[in-house]
Amino acid sequence: MSDLREKVIDSLDSNEDGNFIFFNSITSLAKKEGEQVYSILLNVLTQLEFSPEDAKKNWNRIIEHKEKLETKLSHDISLMTAVCYYFSDVEKNINTPAIIELKMLEETKKQSHSDGLTGLFNRRYFDEALQGEMNRAQRYNGCFSIFFIDLDNFKKLNDTYGHQAGDLTLKVVAEILQAMKRTEDTACRYGGEELVLILPETEKMNALVIAERIRKKVEEAVLEFEGKTFNVTLSGGIASYPADGKEAQELVHAADVALYQAKESGRNRIFIHDFEKRHYLRIGISEEVQVQSVTENLNPKELSTQGKNVSSSGILFESPVAFKIGSQVQIALSIKGQADPLTVNAQVARVESFDSYFDIGVAFLDMNDSGESEFSKTLLQNLGIS
Repeated sequence: MSDLREKVIDSLDSNEDGNFIFFNSITSLAKKEGEQVYSILLNVLTQLEFSPEDAKKNWNRIIEHKEKLETKLSHDISLMTAVCYYFSDVEKNINTPAIIELKMLEETKKQSHSDGLTGLFNRRYFDEALQGEMNRAQRYNGCFSIFFIDLDNFKKLNDTYGHQAGDLTLKVVAEILQAMKRTEDTACRYGGEELVLILPETEKMNALVIAERIRKKVEEAVLEFEGKTFNVTLSGGIASYPADGKEAQELVHAADVALYQAKESGRNRIFIHDFEKRHYLRIGISEEVQVQSVTENLNPKELSTQGKNVSSSGILFESPVAFKIGSQVQIALSIKGQADPLTVNAQVARVESFDSYFDIGVAFLDMNDSGESEFSKTLLQNLGIS
């Protein structure tokens, strides 16, 4: 969302008079990025909060009012003047729109919200942005995810190469984060070597796909400082609203728990909170698991293998080949004493490589409000666990 705001500001700065080129650029930007462009535009101009629908209506009325004034006065007026007239004479929502020295105002805001080392938003901004996204999701019955990042063995890196190398590492990882995030995502430095990404309107599995791309890009990066080359990896935890928390503090805690589990499991990996909750009962199984690909162009199409363990949120099994994280599969499990196998749709959440096989962790889809699926509930009951 921060990148989109900057695009709107740049467009305003380039077209101070509010001519047709500017109006067309705003319309084109809204078609490309969505109608939240109008909310951002009016917030930049007036500091007022509007829903996308209301913002678009007010924006169109501002343009109409500008044209009427120009006809009446027989000369052009600037966009800023039109906005002031509109909210003073028509809507009267504000007495003094905050549109004077716009560039200076935004630059001051940006500096107060930025981390000096990485250029990412700081902890203060993260707290505000997270609460804002939480309010928006609650208002529109939406969802979003947060991706917490911690650089692995960062203290050792500082001790080995020096704190300047550590600063360089943070800058490089921040650049990767900025380059790979989407326009609507918000990247922040949470503190120390911890970074965080807010992913609006993003479900957990989609957040995992984005996070894995970032993790891999960081792993592949080669850093150089004073003639020495080195690498860094990251561990991450993902939590989503509303499944993992309906309050900001609760959601942060959930992501932090998942991050801790990623660290404890060997680092350089990402855990999602639902799938890796340790308060979920996890039972070892030896039953045969039938796996069928749902995602197109995925190898293998079908696989018969052995299960390792199951919880109320997912199942772990061995595979001779890797699966693509985020791909969908159908799981069928035969249970003694039951004529038909249990089946469930799932999504690949974890792939861990060993010498001759891969551990594949999948998260069940269609979970109920308590974080369970009918598949796991029936399976655990058949295993004598209720």
